[in-house]
Amino acid sequence: MKFAHLSDTHLGYRQYGLIEREDDFYNVFNEIVDKIIDERVDFVIHSGDLFEIAKPSPNALLIFQEGLMKIKESGIPFFAIAGNHDTILRQNALPPQILFKKLGLTLISPNNPIVNSSFLRENDIFIGGTPYISKSQTPLLKSLLNDLSKKSEGFSKRILVAHQGIDKYIPFDYELEISDIPTSFNYYAMGHVHNRIIDDFGQGKLVYPGSTEIWRSNEAIDYKKNGKGFYIVDTSENDAENRFDVDPINIELPREFISKNIEYGKLDSELNSLGSYISSLNNKPILNITIEKGNFNTSDVYKKLNNILSKITLMFRPTFRNEELIIEERYIKDNTSLEPKDLLVESLKSFDNEDISNLAVDLLGSLSKDKFEDSQKIADLFYEEYFGQYETEFKKIMKQESKNKKDDKNKLNSKNKSHSKNKSNNENKSNHKNINNNNSNENIKDSDEKFKQTTIDFK
Repeated sequence: MKFAHLSDTHLGYRQYGLIEREDDFYNVFNEIVDKIIDERVDFVIHSGDLFEIAKPSPNALLIFQEGLMKIKESGIPFFAIAGNHDTILRQNALPPQILFKKLGLTLISPNNPIVNSSFLRENDIFIGGTPYISKSQTPLLKSLLNDLSKKSEGFSKRILVAHQGIDKYIPFDYELEISDIPTSFNYYAMGHVHNRIIDDFGQGKLVYPGSTEIWRSNEAIDYKKNGKGFYIVDTSENDAENRFDVDPINIELPREFISKNIEYGKLDSELNSLGSYISSLNNKPILNITIEKGNFNTSDVYKKLNNILSKITLMFRPTFRNEELIIEERYIKDNTSLEPKDLLVESLKSFDNEDISNLAVDLLGSLSKDKFEDSQKIADLFYEEYFGQYETEFKKIMKQESKNKKDDKNKLNSKNKSHSKNKSNNENKSNHKNINNNNSNENIKDSDEKFKQTTIDFK
């Protein structure tokens, strides 16, 4: 058995607002499709973020449709899950992958978490998975993974497909700890992390194929070290042992990402050298350039850079560090940039409620992409899960409190009625007595006037 594993193609992403960068993502995907067909694989697994957004442009949909049709015509099944970019967290919402069901794509979803295929059954292969699930719903995610682990029992080859971050590989933005993942699978077809990772785990390999293009500029470091593309996974040589061999298929990206630090005193000579190198490239690069170590006017230096670099680069992004400007910098290990989400995660470490901290991270991710409906859904799900038990208890308490108040009111009314009755009886007795006294006073002609007045005051 041999299959292709890819992820995070992000079709439709127009990086820096440049149509050329959107086309780069399409061109890389088309090359991957051709290589998959050349490899004569038995099937393809795509581990999420097929598209950049959940409502892709017609162009992005068309590019994928053309590629999928070529794969289908070659007799190759295509199995996929939705990632965080191509998921809408709204009740009954469907990811864009569902559009291609009749074109050969099998969507692994909460309603259909296990791939039902005669080829898989004949070869004793289990493939199951989940779409992206946010950090605030981690208990649900862990439950789903454990359920898939149980259902995979009895199969000799067991493949789990997921689009999640794991704490071992990304220290900030993760949904799972490595200990949360069942160890019963032979191959973990992961997505979400954009760097390439192959690790021994469970009964075999845990693999992130990474993004197929440079989605963020700091990914260029891993690209130069490990390449970009997809993986071919083969068990043909080790069928008896059910061991999965993983081999990278590299794609040469159409455009270079260049990072260059130049000392101000060497600016002219370094720019000449840089210009010569850029002129040798087939396509205009993206250039991140830093000018440092000198006392200079940033406006003047920018004008010089713009005059030279704007003509030979697709985009250049300058940073200035002159001696009069103090710039505070922080570096994160493992090439993780200090993004707003990272800052939020760091600040929330001092907050002793992990569930609410996870909610804040999820809301930042959806709100920053203007996914207001998703944000509402995240908040509603969290409220239902986190506060539901307290709301139930609160309702019980309020119901009992209402009953107690009603009982107290009934007791008070009963007491008041009893008091009123006693008071009425006492008044009748008193009136009767006073009448007798008056009659007596009227019959005593020699009574003292002061005594009469006292009797009147009493009455």
